[in-house]
Amino acid sequence: MIENISVQDRDLLGRLSTYFDSIDLRLREGQGWLIFNADRQRAGRIGRFIGDRMREYQPMMSFYLVPWRDFALNAYVLKVELASTSASDVNALTDPRQKQEYIIAGRVSQDMYYQMRYCDLFVLSGVDPTHPHELGYLDQVVAERLQSQRASILISPRMPHELEAGFRALGRDVGAQAWERFFQRLYDTCLIAL
Repeated sequence: MIENISVQDRDLLGRLSTYFDSIDLRLREGQGWLIFNADRQRAGRIGRFIGDRMREYQPMMSFYLVPWRDFALNAYVLKVELASTSASDVNALTDPRQKQEYIIAGRVSQDMYYQMRYCDLFVLSGVDPTHPHELGYLDQVVAERLQSQRASILISPRMPHELEAGFRALGRDVGAQAWERFFQRLYDTCLIAL
């Protein structure tokens, strides 16, 4: 397998091995990773490596690996659908199945948020916000994890300048501010790889 991967990936896997050899210290410091330019195949390889290494430390350390698709869906449910529906709206529904679906969606979304917020290591693969609610949710989760010094590994298919352009496209002022916060927070606490 080593022969079939690029020099950059061999270097990254070596650096990740060193990171995981001292994972308890890295997690105490809240040190994570920001990995750019990871297409689906590369992100899958990195995700499998991280999952295998973290399973070595279970149950002492928890981790939660989330693909962007699931993160974006959770952002939509929490920040758009459920945010626009009050408890009284749900109670006013006449169809009991529809009412139950709202309750289940809320519970599942809150459980996922709790895992992302409190696990020892959060791994988000495929970071590429395309809607303002995704960007806002990403900003919220990153801020809360950093505030409590919890490590995150964020993997994006984009290069830094492409991801920045995507943030900025989501709102001239909002996107620029979100990018500055996002990148500065992670630059201060993460190792970076391209």
